[in-house]
Amino acid sequence: MYLAAAFTTKLAAHEGALGQMLKTFSSGGRQNITLVGADGAGKSTVVSAFAEMLIDGHRGVPGSLMYQQVFMLDASSLISVASGRGELENLVTMILNEAFLSKNVILCLDNAQLFFEEGVGSVDLSNVLLPILEAGRLRTILTMDDQRFLQISQTKPQLAHALNTIAIQPSNEPETMKIMRDQLVLFEAQHKVTYMYQALAEAYRVGDRYVQDLVMPGKALKILEAAASYASGGLVTAQSVDDAIEKTLGIKISVASLSDEKEKLLNLESLIHQRMINQTRAVTVVSDAIRRARTGVRNQNRPIGAFLFLGPTGVGKTELSKALADVYFGGEGNMIRLDLNEFVRPDDVARLIADGARDPGSLTAQVQKRPFSVVLLDEIEKAHPQVLTTLLQLLDEGILRDENNREISFRDTIVIATSNAGADRIREYIERGYQLEQFEQTFINELINANLFRPEFLNRFDEIVLFRPLGKEELLQVVDLILAGVNKTLAPQKIQVAVEEEGKKLLVEAGYDPRLGARPMRRVVQRAVENTVAKQMLAGTVAPGSTTIITTEQIRQILSSRAPRVSVIPVIPPVSWLSFLTIDLANFLLNGATVATATVPTPLIGARALALKRSLIAIFGFAVSIFGDSDQNASRTALAPSARLLFVLPAIASAKLVRAVKLMSYWSILLFLSVACLRDFFNVAQAFA
Repeated sequence: MYLAAAFTTKLAAHEGALGQMLKTFSSGGRQNITLVGADGAGKSTVVSAFAEMLIDGHRGVPGSLMYQQVFMLDASSLISVASGRGELENLVTMILNEAFLSKNVILCLDNAQLFFEEGVGSVDLSNVLLPILEAGRLRTILTMDDQRFLQISQTKPQLAHALNTIAIQPSNEPETMKIMRDQLVLFEAQHKVTYMYQALAEAYRVGDRYVQDLVMPGKALKILEAAASYASGGLVTAQSVDDAIEKTLGIKISVASLSDEKEKLLNLESLIHQRMINQTRAVTVVSDAIRRARTGVRNQNRPIGAFLFLGPTGVGKTELSKALADVYFGGEGNMIRLDLNEFVRPDDVARLIADGARDPGSLTAQVQKRPFSVVLLDEIEKAHPQVLTTLLQLLDEGILRDENNREISFRDTIVIATSNAGADRIREYIERGYQLEQFEQTFINELINANLFRPEFLNRFDEIVLFRPLGKEELLQVVDLILAGVNKTLAPQKIQVAVEEEGKKLLVEAGYDPRLGARPMRRVVQRAVENTVAKQMLAGTVAPGSTTIITTEQIRQILSSRAPRVSVIPVIPPVSWLSFLTIDLANFLLNGATVATATVPTPLIGARALALKRSLIAIFGFAVSIFGDSDQNASRTALAPSARLLFVLPAIASAKLVRAVKLMSYWSILLFLSVACLRDFFNVAQAFA
């Protein structure tokens, strides 16, 4: 009786599709049908109901179809058993021939889109299947995913034209509830449990809310069957359904009830501060958002929280996101990070919402896979305006449509956007003695006036939080956090590391950079502490179960041996040797001849030229000391004696040469000198442009 009821439900739910199938197969046209629909819509159920109609001789079935057998083959299974394309073609051809010769067989190829894929590693059997489908002599049923069918229709129009398509639509709530009720007898017999009615209603609710890769009724039935494993006393209740979805998807949907979770929620700030230094307001706003979500006091149609973190680099914006993922979302693996400096062109929107099968790293694909996560949008100010416009829907409605127009839910994520925009202004305000709260709104208005962000975009965030730069006292705490991480890494080897307090201060002095925050500290600790411990372990001077102490003197020696810090300056072209040769020539003309011989009683060019010469030498000396490298200075040193040798020796040998030089035009020498100097100044300016 129950099986008959289940069969009747199948017929009622898909009566339209079944009627089209009977009409197509009883007509004289092409004897093929393609059932197109999303996963979970019921394509396989339709095939099963159709097969039962034919075998049972259901009224309405024409005599030509009576007692026909439907054989269903899964495309992925056929592909997996074949060792190559040639063997797969032979296998499919053999199956088609056998079905045709049997006369009373309707062949169903499930997931048939896999036979028409293009690209490396894919399979395309169009040349095998298309003639069969066009001829219409073999009754065939193909089932395809709706999005894949759309792509095939665009790339293979001849194939699409040969197919008789029937769309299988997802069921609505009343239809789904009826289907679930009729399936209960099978689930109860299989799992030896009893389902409460509340479990059915909850399965529909949570399936509609949280399951994104299936449609109704498939996802409700899948949840309902999984809930059998969480039955209490043989009863499957609404709580059993919630437990099943939480374990399956790794999300938290019920209101916090366990005492340990309540305690964790109440002390969330202190747990996060075990990994974070300062930034109290930022920690508080994200903790409040989590508490609202776990008590049901939030808008269910938006993300759990959406925050914009503004501040200099290295002050904890990304670290807070990692800490939140670790403390509450089950690990840093549940943080989805997107560097928006890679989305600077209008066409990068396509990469943001790409289909997961084509680009598993797209934002929509990652959130579909991990719906309960922290979404970090790093350096958001660098994204193209069209990318930011696309993100508005995410922030406002908690959904984002992918390239196939499927809704991807962000309603169980915390969205954190970070930006370094205006970092210098924040530093200026802090140095002038302002507190963050005093200039926050003024600073935000400055960002809007500078066209860095649009007001409507900023208004989508629940909170805009400014991060303050870290001082040396806070960096001492950062050192302690880094050392705690080192000890956690060494814990399996039962080795601990300690650093003297004065040594920590040396680490801070070496790693302190107001512009980079705490980031240089990790490199300094790695060099001074981790490298030292690694050498001690290899040398056998530290054994498991012991604590090695890194002394202040050890750190001082390591840090003093480091190479001098290289300033980041533009690379400029080498300064022309002609300038140095010209300056040396002028130097000889103005001073050298007077020193070399007694025949030149006064400087050749005069006081003004002497002043000009000294100024030029000073300017070039300064420029070379800043921009030139050691090789350039070496070239200048080598050229100077050679220049003097060229001009001084002839002058000593013959006073007539000096007198001849004295007769040279004053303006000719200045022009020669100026052209060379201007040439080098132009090269320097070009390097900075």
